[in-house]
Amino acid sequence: MSLTVLFILGRLFHFSAVILMFGISIFIVFLTPQQLKTALGSRLNNGLNYAIIANLLTAAIIVSVQGGLMGEGWVDVIDFATIAAVLETTFGKVWLWQLLFSVLSALCLFISPSLRFKLIAGLSAALLINLGFVGHVTISTGLLGVVHPINHAIHLLSGGYWLGTLVPLLMCLRYLSDPTKRKYAISAMIKFSNFGHIAVLLVIISGIINTAIILGSFPVHWSSPYQRFLGIKIFLVIIMIGIALYNRYILVPRIRPGVTNTLRCFTACTLLEIIAGAIVLSLVSFFATLSPT
Repeated sequence: MSLTVLFILGRLFHFSAVILMFGISIFIVFLTPQQLKTALGSRLNNGLNYAIIANLLTAAIIVSVQGGLMGEGWVDVIDFATIAAVLETTFGKVWLWQLLFSVLSALCLFISPSLRFKLIAGLSAALLINLGFVGHVTISTGLLGVVHPINHAIHLLSGGYWLGTLVPLLMCLRYLSDPTKRKYAISAMIKFSNFGHIAVLLVIISGIINTAIILGSFPVHWSSPYQRFLGIKIFLVIIMIGIALYNRYILVPRIRPGVTNTLRCFTACTLLEIIAGAIVLSLVSFFATLSPT
């Protein structure tokens, strides 16, 4: 495996871990009624813990691999002098904060789950915001040098909510068949949907702004690998929007006690949305390493 491939995989798993941390913690802390927090939180606790560990490991791997890419290859992956040099770069200075937030998140593994969810909600938001300051945003200068990373951070936060909360939503659906918890599950789903509308809108607006800043136009030059993959990403996001609208306005009104077919269809569509989102993350992890032109 080449260092470039490892770097792309590291980005993919790091973004995935942070988004999962954000989605799970936000769903429990802000969307789930108190009467359902303990039950749903216990189901999601292990997933959150694994995401926290994966986040820390991939954050360390990325900076180490960056050392190899900047230096003489694999030999510099574990060379402390090279890694120290990486941390002096624009990327490295941002990534120091990423490592700090990742370590603080890992320390949350040693506190009570209820407090862990709350702290991870804030720390994962900080991780996503910080990721908005690396990548193609570094090519912007002047006023755009301020606007671009802020807009990118908004894109990551809104996208993180959209994709990250789909996993706890699937867990929440199980309580629709429990008469004692059904109304609380419905309450969580309503809040999820209300904020989801805002998140999707922000993803679209911030995505358009990002594209305009980086390319200056819609990605129509298919000879450019970057623009080809960006076009595929846009197509997949449109599919995700279609699935979300179908779920919200066609399937949700049909969900009734004892009507299992609709719930199975809703679950399948949500899984399909997660798969599409995972492909989007994979594409972004790859084409973010390419030149936009």
